[in-house]
Amino acid sequence: MPVHIQTCGLVLDILLIYFFLRHETVGLFSERIFRLALVVNTVCVILDILSVFGIVLHDVLPEFVVLGVCKLYLVSLLGSAFIGFLYTSNDVQHLREDEVFNRVIRIICGLGAFFILVLPIDYYHEGNIVYSYGLSTGVTYIFAPVFIVGSLIMTFTHGRYMNAGRRNVIRAWMSLEILAATLQFIFPQLLLVGFGSSMGLFILYCELESPEVYLDRTTGVFSSDTLILYLKQMFVESRKFVGIMICTEDDWKMDNEQETRILLEITEYLHSFKNAKLFRYSGNDFMLIYDSEEHEKDQIESAINLDVIKERFQKPFNGNMTIDAKFLYIPDARIATDYDEYLEICRINKDEMDRNETSRLLDDKAASDIRQQRWVKGEIVSALAEDRVQVHFQPIWSIEEQRFVSAEALARIVSSEGKLIMPGLFIPVAEEYGLIDQIGERVFEITCRTFREKALRDMGIEYLEVNLSVAQCENRKLSEIYNKIMEKEEIEPAMINLEITESSTLHYRNILLENMNALGRMGCSFSLDDFGTGESNLNYIVDMPVQIVKFDRSMVQDYFVNERAKTVMRATVSMIKEIGLKIVAEGVETKEQLDAMEELGVDYIQGYYFSKPLAEKDFLNFLTVKNQVA
Repeated sequence: MPVHIQTCGLVLDILLIYFFLRHETVGLFSERIFRLALVVNTVCVILDILSVFGIVLHDVLPEFVVLGVCKLYLVSLLGSAFIGFLYTSNDVQHLREDEVFNRVIRIICGLGAFFILVLPIDYYHEGNIVYSYGLSTGVTYIFAPVFIVGSLIMTFTHGRYMNAGRRNVIRAWMSLEILAATLQFIFPQLLLVGFGSSMGLFILYCELESPEVYLDRTTGVFSSDTLILYLKQMFVESRKFVGIMICTEDDWKMDNEQETRILLEITEYLHSFKNAKLFRYSGNDFMLIYDSEEHEKDQIESAINLDVIKERFQKPFNGNMTIDAKFLYIPDARIATDYDEYLEICRINKDEMDRNETSRLLDDKAASDIRQQRWVKGEIVSALAEDRVQVHFQPIWSIEEQRFVSAEALARIVSSEGKLIMPGLFIPVAEEYGLIDQIGERVFEITCRTFREKALRDMGIEYLEVNLSVAQCENRKLSEIYNKIMEKEEIEPAMINLEITESSTLHYRNILLENMNALGRMGCSFSLDDFGTGESNLNYIVDMPVQIVKFDRSMVQDYFVNERAKTVMRATVSMIKEIGLKIVAEGVETKEQLDAMEELGVDYIQGYYFSKPLAEKDFLNFLTVKNQVA
């Protein structure tokens, strides 16, 4: 019996099935198709062997049995090629989800199988040469290559949707099948087709579909990359699932060996919850996913498990090590619209949890907050691209000169619908996504241009104040960037006062001082903004090369309701004035407050008593009227 080649292929398939099934699988599309490919190819090889037996023993077997087995083998051969095509198209999401495309390829496969079954077939046997022929076999050699060559072509036409590794492995797989089929067509005694498919699947398993590819090397559970693939698939299928995220510090401050032992102990414990898939998300964080579409009771079970897990983390690991952990519970993943939003909800809520908060339930409110953030981020990006960043100006009154001598430039963003987005909404988002530098530079550019083009000096304005974000203060090229903008807009640096906050000095202090000194040498002046909030410290005034101190609105308002605050503020004003700095009182809203600040010795007043922040046109009209009156 000339079946030694097919027998090798069958042994290879059985080994692949064994190694594939001995590991837990995550259930990705590609895993499902690969499992189906293994089964179909194994059946194909078995039918190939049976067809050889049938042909060799045709004298003792009924004719319909021999012909039937031969035709079934050809149908399985077509099925194997079809599944290879499905595996390849799986990487191209728009093809995988295209109902018309999928219906067409299934019809082609169905027609091929139909013709194979109804058309006549014959066979040949002489010595070791055994093969079938006829119209049925011819149809197989027409339809199967359609899928094999189609898969190969797809790796070129749609290769941009596949990573290089997947493209190359699929090409090797299909090339092996083409080579085996060609050799068998030329040399019928070489029954290589089934073995060629088995070798292709073997390469596919080793390179792409071994379950270990999806595992984290240290812990042996599913990796963070696998989590992303799994979440993508769950959202594509619109499946309901429950998530528990166990968050710990990234640095446990212990040696690598001890950290590994604890990680493995945690992994083994979390892996005991059988209805959940366990992923190592990032660092030392873990994610448990319950597929509640399959297990309706999972929402109840997961809530119970969460309490059990929290209780376990209160006890030491590895004998004496207690791991601080926080827990996020997402009872219905459909609060998010896609996998990216889901992970963002988890990440942001993890970062927001304070020291005393051990767990947080993430519901529709959490999702809507993140969705708003993403909307604001999109508006910021489009506003920067479409020149929808505006600057509003809040006038600053000089008590000594009894006129408006300055104004604070404040960023505003116009949404795509034409409505203003206020700083309280977009500034935190811009800081979160690293867009604050671009906004700051755009505001500075507009401010410089406004000062020059609108001849603000002729209207009594001596300088404009522009805020610097913490991120800008940490940029080594800040002074260089701002110098280029001032040169481009042809404005004297003395016309610009840059506001820094106390939080700007917390990190990268040396970079901030270098920038301040460089800009100061050009002629810019500086204000210390929001004095009286947070970690207020007079050392900032001593150490920083600032010329103006701005009392925060809360500090000004406390002056009128708190005797202690009044005493402290009087002493602070005295010290600042003695150093030789100027003072701006922010948030002044009434005539009584204005008079009190003037009596206190404040130099400048900023607040709603005079004006709210004004758009450029309104600001120019304001100056024309008010400074002329003054």
